[in-house]
Amino acid sequence: MPRSQKLLAALVLALLLAACGPTVTVQNQTGFPVRAIVTTVSGGDVLSPSPGESSTTDAQEGAYTVTAVPDQDWINYAQTARKLLNEQLANSDNLSGPQLLKVVQQLKDIAAKMKQFQATAGQGATCRGTINQDGSGGTATVSVAADGSLVVSCG
Repeated sequence: MPRSQKLLAALVLALLLAACGPTVTVQNQTGFPVRAIVTTVSGGDVLSPSPGESSTTDAQEGAYTVTAVPDQDWINYAQTARKLLNEQLANSDNLSGPQLLKVVQQLKDIAAKMKQFQATAGQGATCRGTINQDGSGGTATVSVAADGSLVVSCG
C-alpha cells in the first residue's frame, strides 16, 4: 500500500475513534415530546426526543443525571391542531364520509395524547447512572407509569 493511502487510512481511523467517545442516549417511550436535561462530568445539554425516538449527547466517563419533563411547546401545538380539527368538524357538510372519520380519529388521538401529557404536566423525573471506562452505560429511557407519572430509568 502506498504511503499516501496508509496516511489516509490512519487519518480516517483517528477521526472514527475520536467520534466514538462516550455518549448519553435518551429514549422517549411516551406519547408526547419531552425535554431531557443531561448533566455529566463534562457539563450539560438539553435534548428533545420525539415520541418513540431517541437523542444523544457527548459525555465523559463517570456519573451522569437525566431529568425529563413534558415539552410545553407540544401541548400548545396540540391545542391549535384540536381547534382546527373542531372547525373542520363544525363544517362537516364539506367533508366526505372517509374525511369525516379521519377528522374524528385525529381528534381522538390528540385527546388521548393530551390526557397523558396533562397527567404528567408539572412533573419531572430523574435518574442517575454511570458511564463505564469502555463507554457503556450511558442510556436513559423516559416512559409513563401505570399511574400516569413520568418515569426515567438509567442504564
